[in-house]
Amino acid sequence: MMRKVGLHRLCYLFKPWIPAFAGMTMLFTCTVFAGNKNVGTSGAQFLKLGAGARPVAMGEAFVGIADDANALYYNPAGAAQLDRAEFTATHTQWFQDMNYEYGGFVLPTKVGTLGISASTLKIEDLEKRTADESYVGQFETLDACYGLSYARKWNETLSWGGTLKYLKQEIDSTSAKAWSVDLGLWKQFAETPFSAGLAVRNLGEEVKFVDEGDPQPLILDGGVGGRFFDKRLLIGTNVKIPRDNDVQFGMGGELTFPMAGAVKPALRAGYNNSHSDADGASGVSLGAGLTIKQFSMDFSWVPLGDLGETFRYSANFRF
Repeated sequence: MMRKVGLHRLCYLFKPWIPAFAGMTMLFTCTVFAGNKNVGTSGAQFLKLGAGARPVAMGEAFVGIADDANALYYNPAGAAQLDRAEFTATHTQWFQDMNYEYGGFVLPTKVGTLGISASTLKIEDLEKRTADESYVGQFETLDACYGLSYARKWNETLSWGGTLKYLKQEIDSTSAKAWSVDLGLWKQFAETPFSAGLAVRNLGEEVKFVDEGDPQPLILDGGVGGRFFDKRLLIGTNVKIPRDNDVQFGMGGELTFPMAGAVKPALRAGYNNSHSDADGASGVSLGAGLTIKQFSMDFSWVPLGDLGETFRYSANFRF
């Protein structure tokens, strides 16, 4: 029988979070309430594009769940939950013929959980023109991020983790390079169906092209997840505080249908207000998945109004 959690118990559960949450929140306080003075001032915007068809279909409310290899992107501390190696790969069909790819590999060991990840956004066949608009050929752009992650359990219910990231952007023959880190905490509330996560992403140096630089799109992300009805229903919520935009929130759910032969279909839906900026975009997301033993395939659809629609296709394999 599940025990009721009193106020003193909740204070004890949140105690490990208080210093980290207070410190990171102070970094963002002036930005959030200063009338969005930093809108449009961050570089490396591709770092915001998300990862994995499953989290995206759930409104990207994944920081408090972080229970598969996509944790490397949303909250590296969640990777410490995994008890077996896992590989994930995602192809995103973005609007205007842009292709965004993401891949990650998680390996649990006796000394902690290791991970590697990579993401790329490539745009080809862009027109190159001179100052007088004369056409002189074509060029392409490439944005890439490569990460090394480490996560470890502090105890049976609390884990921490981090990712060291190397960024490289290329525009024709000009390039920029930078380093950054992601840091995260993940907590399972004992004897309850709830978990919570807190992550700060893209904390690093400016991305400089020649002599001009822009700060990275720093984000503070916190959220809660819950598993109900014998873990068949998964619900997540999150609040994000970006340095260069308004406060954003997301929510989503996943309903699985266990079947014979280790086959498990899933339906997913979510909402994220960061997807509702463009005219006509509703912020909704939909998706589905199919797990057969150690292998799973996932799909998500996110409409972005006048910009178009985005589709993600993911494959996961657990060893």
